[in-house]
Amino acid sequence: MALRLAKRPSRVKLRGRAEAICPISKSVDQYEVEVEYIPRESALLIEKFQEILQSYRGVEILHEELAVDIAEKIKSIISPSYIKVVVKSNYRGIYIEAIYEVGGQPAIYI
Repeated sequence: MALRLAKRPSRVKLRGRAEAICPISKSVDQYEVEVEYIPRESALLIEKFQEILQSYRGVEILHEELAVDIAEKIKSIISPSYIKVVVKSNYRGIYIEAIYEVGGQPAIYI
């Protein structure tokens, strides 16, 4: 579900929350997910982003795999020239940040 863009922004950022099951401890993990992408012709609908994040509820998946999986789902919908997914979690007092980045050059921050 993509929204065709008449004018293309240089970068799009999305942030949301997700939960999944840890395949090792079987506990429910809570995640903050940040997505940044450079669109080609289409943008991801916010509702589709929410649907992607909610699709992991009850699913066993590692933090590291979650970042890659979310990026692959978004890539299959809008084919961005660049995408970065950051999955953040706190597991038993240990802060975890899994990052998956692929595509052309990321946006330059000035």
